[in-house]
Amino acid sequence: MSWIDVEGNEYPASRAQVIYYPQYPEVRLSGFLQGCKADLSEWMQPNKQGRVAGRVLFFGVHPEGRVISWLAPPHSRIAQEISETPSVEITSIFYQLLDSSKSQSSRSLLITALRRIHQCGFINGKRLDKHGLLKDYNAPNGGGYTLEAELGVIPNGIAEPDFHGWEVKQFAVKQFGRSASKPQTLMTPQPDGGVYFNEGLESFIKIYGYEDAKKVDRYNFNGRHFYNVRQEKTGLIFTIEGFDAESGKIVDAEGCIALIDDEAKTAASWSFAKLLGHWKKKHNRAVYIPCIKDKVDQGVAYHYGNQVELYSGTTFERFLKAITEHHVYFDPGSRINNISTKPDPKHRSQFRIKHGDLFRLYEGKEEIDVLLPS
Repeated sequence: MSWIDVEGNEYPASRAQVIYYPQYPEVRLSGFLQGCKADLSEWMQPNKQGRVAGRVLFFGVHPEGRVISWLAPPHSRIAQEISETPSVEITSIFYQLLDSSKSQSSRSLLITALRRIHQCGFINGKRLDKHGLLKDYNAPNGGGYTLEAELGVIPNGIAEPDFHGWEVKQFAVKQFGRSASKPQTLMTPQPDGGVYFNEGLESFIKIYGYEDAKKVDRYNFNGRHFYNVRQEKTGLIFTIEGFDAESGKIVDAEGCIALIDDEAKTAASWSFAKLLGHWKKKHNRAVYIPCIKDKVDQGVAYHYGNQVELYSGTTFERFLKAITEHHVYFDPGSRINNISTKPDPKHRSQFRIKHGDLFRLYEGKEEIDVLLPS
């Protein structure tokens, strides 16, 4: 993190840090002026003008990954201009500025886009590559990629919302108006602890996986894992360390979600630190769109429904609570082909939930028809 002045000079804030306090819960940015040569103390210190309303704090992300910061004091021309500039609320404290031609809320932008996509009817399967170029795509998971392509979302590994602060999910239905029959995949993070992380998938799957009954020289690791229940195929117990299920509170910020074997050894684990950022970024606001798939001459086509579900207001604690209540479960689909010759691994760590239980993860749910005035 660096501060800049009016001439564009940068002043590194090398001691800036973000601290998560699970007991409140809250996140604090601190140390942003400690050891820094930027002259901002008058507007930051509580005993001076550090509590004056009307200050505007800007954060810009440089292509190299560092954060550049600027503080506009009250009554400055830039602060006044910002107050008159349309913006989209990304979270309860962060806003993204828009030019006047796009002065709509993120919700309105989303509904407008989904209305257009619904009115397109069946759309041939496609996806955007990393350069933003359209490619035909007819794999089984094409419903999500086709929707993202229509929204201009380029697939990447960054845990950020898909469209103006909204995580966009589609779910398969046989006809519109019917409930989803398949479970919803919430996220697919790889473990950052245990045998899986320390020794690799090959060692992990040889210990906890099993030989495929139909395919030669292939080992699988799958099966639904529910909280505190031993999974018969893998012999592992899906559990949480550092979370009090009764109060619904994190009691140890160093805790984790884990798979434990019969000898109390950690087979795989996901730290709270890894999952927390992903969950809050990707799932604070989400939209779920029904999708009908059909075969066409060119391959596969998708039609997206007009009745969509909007969810807002989640916490990581809600996610953990849903695990302890058996609504969210771990449903891996990892495997290794040619394990004895030239191992070909596929990593697939899935946290899933029944579509009808999604409301348990959010404070608010809204069902809307994108064809109606919003």
